[in-house]
Amino acid sequence: MYQFTDDCLTGIETVDNEHRQLFQIINEIAETLMDESKAADEVLLSSKKLLVSLRRYAATHFAHEENYMKEIHDPELLRQKREHAEFTEKVNSVDLETMDVSKGIRVLLDMMEYLSLWLYRHILSSDTLIGKMKNVHDNPVMLNFSEEYCTGVDLIDREHRRLFEILADLNELNSREEADKSDAILDVVEELKDYTVKHFQDEERYMQSIQYEGLAVQQNVHKSFIDKIDNINLADMQENQQVYLDVLIDFLANWLINHIMKMDQKIPVETVENS
Repeated sequence: MYQFTDDCLTGIETVDNEHRQLFQIINEIAETLMDESKAADEVLLSSKKLLVSLRRYAATHFAHEENYMKEIHDPELLRQKREHAEFTEKVNSVDLETMDVSKGIRVLLDMMEYLSLWLYRHILSSDTLIGKMKNVHDNPVMLNFSEEYCTGVDLIDREHRRLFEILADLNELNSREEADKSDAILDVVEELKDYTVKHFQDEERYMQSIQYEGLAVQQNVHKSFIDKIDNINLADMQENQQVYLDVLIDFLANWLINHIMKMDQKIPVETVENS
C-alpha cells in the first residue's frame, strides 16, 4: 500500500487533501487488481472504473494546483505543468475499450506501479516546494551551511556542506560581469550533479547499514532529483544567463534545504554500544 506520510505535506490544506484522495484512489485500484476473491473479468471491470476516476480527479487536482501556483507567482509553475502532463499522458495511454482480460490486468498492474511511484516522487520533490521558493540568489547567506541543517551524522553533514559550497560557487559565478559564462556554468552544474550522485549513494549506504525504515522513500526522492538535474536544458541558458541561473540556483538550493529539514534530519544517528 502507498502511504501518505507527513513527508508529503505541503502545508496547503486543499492540496494536501487532494493528494490524500489521489493516494486513496491508487490504493483502491491496487487492492482491486490483487483481489483473488473475484473473477478476472470482474477485477478488470472494477479497475477500469477506478482508473477513469483517477483520470478525472488528477485533472481536477492539477488544475487547482496550477491555478494556486499562478496566483502566488510560483516560479516552478512551468516545471509542474510538464510533470502533470507526463502523468496525464501515462494514465491516458491505456485503451480501456479494447483491453482484454488476458493482458489487461498485467498492463494495469505495471502502470499503477509507475503512477504511484511517480505521484510519490512528484509530491516529495516538487509539490512540497510550492510557495516556499525563496530568492536564494539575492540572499547568499542562505547558501552557507549552518547548524540549522545538521543531521548529526558526520558523513552526511560533511557532504551537505560541500553541496552548499558548490551552490555558492554557482551563485558567485552568476554575479560575475562576463559576456559569456556558459562553459564555466556548465562545469559547475556538472560538478554539482556528480557530487550529488555520490552523496545520495553514501547517504543510502548509511541508511541501509542502520536498517532505516525510510530508505525506500529516500531512494525514490533521490532518483527523482537526479532525473530533474538530467533534464535541465542548459541550451535555454544562452538566451538569458542571468534569469536562467537565478531560477536554477533558487530551485536547487530550496530543494536541498527542504529535503534536509523534512527528510534527512529524520535519519537516526548510529550509536555504538560498548561491549
